[in-house]
Amino acid sequence: MAISDDDRAFFIALGARIAAHRKAQDITQAELAEQLGISQQAMNSFEKGRRRVPVSLLPVIANALDTTLDALIAHRRNCVSSSR
Repeated sequence: MAISDDDRAFFIALGARIAAHRKAQDITQAELAEQLGISQQAMNSFEKGRRRVPVSLLPVIANALDTTLDALIAHRRNCVSSSR
């Protein structure tokens, strides 16, 4: 299934926000992947926007990073400071 340019841009930005929150928590990709039950390679692909993050995984990621879904998916700048 083809992905639109807008969707591609969204998933790239989402991955960047996930990476920013992860780094702010001083968590490695491997550590977060283990918490999520996925491979480090999948986590890397999510952060780089090469793979779409499953919607069912978003609340688990938000919880693991001690943030909100809104902070992960919002289009606002500086979402890292919007943690719970």
